Amino acid sequence: MSSDAGMMGRIEDWFISRLAALAYEGGLVFEKTVNQQKQVNVDHWKHQIAAGEAGVESFDRFAPFAFVKWQPSSSVDREGGYDLNQKIRIAIAIGQTSSHKGLARFGSGQVIGTSLMHALIINLFDGKHPGTGFICDDFFFAGDEESVDHPNRHGIEMYFEANYITT
Repeated sequence: MSSDAGMMGRIEDWFISRLAALAYEGGLVFEKTVNQQKQVNVDHWKHQIAAGEAGVESFDRFAPFAFVKWQPSSSVDREGGYDLNQKIRIAIAIGQTSSHKGLARFGSGQVIGTSLMHALIINLFDGKHPGTGFICDDFFFAGDEESVDHPNRHGIEMYFEANYITT
């Protein structure tokens, strides 16, 4: 993403760079081997997982994956003096597949399940700030939703929020 993407794009970039480098027991969490090439499936959300049967195929093609998007927040608060307190809301869609039922969710010695991904991601971002040049408070875990629950596929959408400091 270019440097002129605006703050929300730069925050997405920060989330993506940290997720792409997320390691567990010596390997990258979102890395897989395709045609003898290693690839890390972390990116901006660009509708990679399509609807319908193609969605199943694309889910399998990308997993394990983490796709990041900024979402407009439905909650806008006011502080003392009626100053705007707007929330920055980031959604991270994660997913995993396995040929063995349940492993996409729970994991095994060879498969990092979404339950472990979930915990690692909370540790990675909860209470963290993207650094100099970002006018926001620290990000905090703000909940999640199960998006795919299938014996061989599991997906979760996780949310992180920070106060956007506009004044």
